[in-house]
Amino acid sequence: MEPTLIAASPANLVAGIDQSLYTFVEHAIPARHALPRRQRPGTCRTFVVIAGEVRLDCLGEHDLTMTRRYGRWTGWHALPASTYQMINDGDQDAVVLEAGTVTAEVQDGAGLVLGSGPSQPCVDVSGYKVDKPWGHEIWYTENLSAPAYAVKQIHMTAGHQSSLQSHLYKIETNYVVDGAATVLNGVAAPDDPAAVIDVNRLPRRVYQPSSAWSSPRKVLHRVIAESDYTSVEVSTPELDDVIRWADDAGRGHGRVDAEHAGSQR
Repeated sequence: MEPTLIAASPANLVAGIDQSLYTFVEHAIPARHALPRRQRPGTCRTFVVIAGEVRLDCLGEHDLTMTRRYGRWTGWHALPASTYQMINDGDQDAVVLEAGTVTAEVQDGAGLVLGSGPSQPCVDVSGYKVDKPWGHEIWYTENLSAPAYAVKQIHMTAGHQSSLQSHLYKIETNYVVDGAATVLNGVAAPDDPAAVIDVNRLPRRVYQPSSAWSSPRKVLHRVIAESDYTSVEVSTPELDDVIRWADDAGRGHGRVDAEHAGSQR
């Protein structure tokens, strides 16, 4: 039996920032259901499955349909003019996160988003791994050419914490998938780079699975893993823009090349 088509009604995960910079939404696809076929001319989107399994039907060369299956922590990029459909033909509900550039879309009566130009095939996300003193990151968008956004999986082991940091240009949104974390967030970083920060005076909140927060530019923030913790982060593309005000491993500002030593694109 063919899966039942349902309307696309994703939950918006972007909170507290200018939503025009990037989109970040959650699709819940019940068992034996499918979302409408889509095309987004001129934009790029990245999808990561965080629960269940999804079948992706994507038009490739000569308009031949390419079918792939994606389980938890796997995903794909829908390149500009990709035509694709997400289908859950299994017996368990699926959840897919979508991130990327922002544009309007127009659908025809059959649920097909209209566009122009030849369709491009979807491609798998990158498995580029960055080792951290507190765990690791997977940079899903590392295999895109100059993307206007970035998507990461962030995994932190219990009892560890990130640096206390801020960014001059980068804006980010984190969505908790597994575990729990205490997040310090919301106070503007000092103008004096030599300033000493009293972390005990920073606002803090515990975030559980299915909750999200955003950090604007020039705002102090830190994540403390109360348990093994995994999130998906969507941000603007300035991944090396890091000012570390305090760090348990003594790291300085910016990119730490040693953390990328064993990574492959």
